[in-house]
Amino acid sequence: MIGFTSNSIAYYLGGDPTPQFQDFGKNEVPNLAVPWLESEMNYTAENFDKNGNRVVIWPGSSITAIRDGNTGIAVWGVAIWGPAGKSLYNTLVTITVNETGPYIERTVPEFIQAGNIQYGNWGSTIGASGKLLLLAASAGGLKVARVDPNEATDLTKYEYYTGPTSKTWSSAPPPSNSTDANIFTVGKWFGGSGDVFWSPHHQTFLCVYFNGLPDNTFYIRYALDGWVAGSWSGEQVLYVTAPAPNDPGDPFNYAGHANPTWDPSGQTLALSWSYGGAWTQVATVSWL
Repeated sequence: MIGFTSNSIAYYLGGDPTPQFQDFGKNEVPNLAVPWLESEMNYTAENFDKNGNRVVIWPGSSITAIRDGNTGIAVWGVAIWGPAGKSLYNTLVTITVNETGPYIERTVPEFIQAGNIQYGNWGSTIGASGKLLLLAASAGGLKVARVDPNEATDLTKYEYYTGPTSKTWSSAPPPSNSTDANIFTVGKWFGGSGDVFWSPHHQTFLCVYFNGLPDNTFYIRYALDGWVAGSWSGEQVLYVTAPAPNDPGDPFNYAGHANPTWDPSGQTLALSWSYGGAWTQVATVSWL
């Protein structure tokens, strides 16, 4: 299907107890949210009918609000999907909203090339210092880079955390196979999906994630000293999702994310995940 939409976007309109969502598109087909480059469209047009290869964009990480909350920023992976499947690069996007819906611009069309640590693909957040933090799954754990949000498009302005032993930042990224540079390490299978965010209720940063194992489970860690590039707790089970009962071909859930803005107090956290390969489910967990 050459017109396959690998990315879409929707509003959350609120509503209790039943959430309401507003999608954008026609005839139950969502609009393409992230625009293609001409080279990407040309590759798909030249290859899809011949060999099944096409370019896809996977918006698999969180949108982080910058500029007084009026603009969102995210970094998403671009890849070839099909027999020749491979990562190409990631793309830095900005998201704004007007009366017709969300608008996404590829501010840096090709941000970090494949073969380098893909900062931002796993997630992003605003740190305690106000810097934009880009997170990458690498060497079985999480690595972090920081930059002033107003300079996010310029890779020369980024600093890269060298790890909890040295606790310093460098103008050059660490080796991709370095576990020393991880803020924490989960295991060689780690990749999955998740989010790091500030919790007003806990007064520290939380990390909620699928750890890459096929166990349909959300795990949680918390920053012990209140900042991302610091010490973290061990891994704890937060919530176990149920696999799709009538889909033996796709029994494992994926794309697990935390949605901390659901409850601004941070006492209740909304979790979402892809279910059965075609649906998104949502659950909430609450703390006393």
